[in-house]
Amino acid sequence: DVKHGRLDRYTPRIEKLGAAVILILTMLFMIYLTASAFLQTTDISIADPSGEYAEIYSDNIFLNLILVCIFLAALYIFYRHGTEIKLRRLEIALLCWTFILGAAFIASVKLRAPWYSDSFYVTYAAQRAAVGDYSALENYFVRFPFQLGYVLYSEIFFRVAGTLIPGLPEGYYCLALQGVNLLWLLLCFHALIRISLYIYSSMRIQKLTALLLFFCLPAVLSCTFLYGNIPAFSCGTVAVWMFLAFLNRKKLKYALVFAAAITLAVILKLNLLIFALAIAIVWVFDVIRTRSVKSLICFMLAAACVLGLKGMPQRIYEARTGKDFGDGIPMIAWMAMGFSEGHAGPGWYKEDNTVKFFTHSGNDAEATAEHAKQVISERCAEFAADPGEALRFFSTKLRTQWNEPTYESVWINQVQQSYSEKGGLYELFCGRGEQFFGGVMNQFQQLIFFGVLLSLFELWRRRVMESSLLPLIILGGLLYHLLFEAKSQYALPYFVLMIPMAAFGFGWFFYRIENR
Repeated sequence: DVKHGRLDRYTPRIEKLGAAVILILTMLFMIYLTASAFLQTTDISIADPSGEYAEIYSDNIFLNLILVCIFLAALYIFYRHGTEIKLRRLEIALLCWTFILGAAFIASVKLRAPWYSDSFYVTYAAQRAAVGDYSALENYFVRFPFQLGYVLYSEIFFRVAGTLIPGLPEGYYCLALQGVNLLWLLLCFHALIRISLYIYSSMRIQKLTALLLFFCLPAVLSCTFLYGNIPAFSCGTVAVWMFLAFLNRKKLKYALVFAAAITLAVILKLNLLIFALAIAIVWVFDVIRTRSVKSLICFMLAAACVLGLKGMPQRIYEARTGKDFGDGIPMIAWMAMGFSEGHAGPGWYKEDNTVKFFTHSGNDAEATAEHAKQVISERCAEFAADPGEALRFFSTKLRTQWNEPTYESVWINQVQQSYSEKGGLYELFCGRGEQFFGGVMNQFQQLIFFGVLLSLFELWRRRVMESSLLPLIILGGLLYHLLFEAKSQYALPYFVLMIPMAAFGFGWFFYRIENR
């Protein structure tokens, strides 16, 4: 009893301290990113010989401030009078708009992955595996065995699609898989609206979330890209929703769906361990506070699922082919990339410390890891000797990833091939209308960043771990991609997660105005 009394006394303090650390760090990042967004914009150029170059331009801060004020006024009108709009109707309108636009865009672009791209390697291997041919599972998967999760997912789709509608050209099956990406995105948007209710307990915030999601077009345009990003992020979002539902209701069914969703997310994209780790931190605090045996058992089972099954696709393909794909390029090599100058910008993709060294060393993971440690050590010494260079490197790395308002959704559709001539919707977003679209998304990004900043001030007043979950996931993404490989495409999931936070920030701001 004495121990429990002490635990009851200290747990709220520790929880408030943990939430405070999360919110302070996230706030520091968001202050910098918001200021950067109003002052500058990053554009991904395809004119560079590498095909990908991040260029930072000065922005018109006065015009940006005026436009944000106009958008805030429009949101306030919706906040005041949107009570008459049914949430269900608003969400149905959002999902219909997203589906129609996404399907039309997929049909307009008819995206085809070029033979040298990651997307081609994984989809081609899946197509061949679907007909029992494993010859495409070669050196690429020795370097990147973590991609086998998406290969297995795609293979299952190609097998099912080939059985249901046999005889179609391969391109049609790939376009259909892009359509599945779109369905995942619809589920993601629905989950975000539910998440906003569990965290912020307000239907007005749900409606603001739905309204803002209408303008989240980079996510829609990214559905053409056949990779683990969209399905993994959607599963991660569902996992957050189910976790919050479990915390609130303590029903086993939510824990089971959570375990399935977060495990599939990690299988499809290993970076979703950031989501899993953030949820684990919040869950541990809940177990300590509630002393719920049921919650502890569910936590341990979910953790066992993630850790035990994340390597399952590799084991399946090794059993089928008789090959040993090994551990691939070690993680620390990607950190060495993140500490080096890349083709597109600081920390962006460059193969010297990853693919090239791993290949030249005869696929020796240990030698690659030792080389990476040496590179990181040398770079840290350089940064320590020249703090100004360290500030330039990491600040530029942050801005080129997070202050790029299209999150490479335009770029990925420009640099890939097509099955036939691209249509008018492609021209609207990625061709003649690219500059206008980028400008609109620039304003939307500034609005979301500002809303997130507002939300963090109110969350600071509360300092509760459960409502700090989204900031914790975003902070994890910020820190991970600050240290490891940079790419603005990787920031898109975290930007989408910011939308419920921004909706809460605006709702809190409008409430304060009305109740001064």
